[in-house]
Amino acid sequence: MTAINDLLATALSRRVASTGALGTLGLLLEVARATHPAGDDGGLADLLHPELARHRLTDTERRKVIEELSRKLWRQRTLNHSLIWALNKSADPVILPVLERALNRALKSGQQDAASEALNGLALFWPDSAAAVKYAAQHSEGDVKAQAQDLLERWDLADR
Repeated sequence: MTAINDLLATALSRRVASTGALGTLGLLLEVARATHPAGDDGGLADLLHPELARHRLTDTERRKVIEELSRKLWRQRTLNHSLIWALNKSADPVILPVLERALNRALKSGQQDAASEALNGLALFWPDSAAAVKYAAQHSEGDVKAQAQDLLERWDLADR
């Protein structure tokens, strides 16, 4: 757990390396929920240090990473879209309210990258995220509005 604690500390810091640590945590969250044949690391060896590429988050580590990233996001004035990306990789339903709040805050403050990333995450939770996506389609501008409208159209077609 030390390596994960170190990654979390770096990811939650203001150091230049925080973006890389968020990327690593996001990949580890994603692989924690993915299934691969024995011996297949899903391409992690090409992206991460070999020791980290072999590491699989325990359930306790996965929950801790999600909780810490969520807590950090709640406290940010300027939302870090890389942090939202990392959270999205978990695809854990506990992040739904975090993403809804992040989207709302990003829309109110004009943080387009964060709003777009929050929408990407909310797309994982249809139909539970429908109200937030509809809100974005009605109250946003530019690419974020188009992204939200596109999601609604795709879901409408899928429901037919």
